[in-house]
Amino acid sequence: MCDRAGLLIGWDDANKRALVCRANCDSWECIECAKRMSENWGFRAELGTRVLQKKGYIVDFVTITSHEKLKTFSATESVWRSAWSTLYAAIKRKQPALEYMIVPERHKDGRMHVHCIWNAEVSQRWLKDNARKRGLGYQCKVIHLTHERSTAKYVSKYIGKDLGTDASARFRRVRVSNGWADLPQPTTQSDNLRWEYVGTNGALSIVYDECQSKRITLIDQKTGQIFDDIDLGTIVQPA
Repeated sequence: MCDRAGLLIGWDDANKRALVCRANCDSWECIECAKRMSENWGFRAELGTRVLQKKGYIVDFVTITSHEKLKTFSATESVWRSAWSTLYAAIKRKQPALEYMIVPERHKDGRMHVHCIWNAEVSQRWLKDNARKRGLGYQCKVIHLTHERSTAKYVSKYIGKDLGTDASARFRRVRVSNGWADLPQPTTQSDNLRWEYVGTNGALSIVYDECQSKRITLIDQKTGQIFDDIDLGTIVQPA
């Protein structure tokens, strides 16, 4: 369970109770959240591959390298941002129904490589020529995926790796096309609750006051017992 974030309060006004659970910080610096997000992206990679294969597309796992003259992660990431838009346009001309998931990786030499799962159906030779034309590396690799479960293995291998100190703070570890299949959301009894995030002791004090004035019982969702007082100042890490 994440130990960096605050609490979620699920107000059940009809039954005069409020459920309390720990929130997720959703930071890749958090061991628990990184593990959960990595697994979820692996599942989504598997689902997206399965959907595309059922539609009759060939799905590939692709590696695109950065130009050998670029020596840092930040430099290779900057070139990729400008190169991808024109490479994407070229692929779309060949495959108008393009869907993709992109996972950047910091290679052992410190530079950025990019891994893609897509239905572009372009050859390795075509990709090498067109990536190079746009300032990327001359080494590219295309592997045809025969089973959707192998995509989860590829994604999990790269997504949680350290990106180093020269990656921008808002760097996205995963990028997907608009049509890439999403994970279905589970239906639970808590769906109808009114949820509120509480991240400070002051905000939690207001929750206590509201529960007292309205005779609402705070319940720990994990244990089912009455919720004990907690000092959020000792567990919530500042943003």
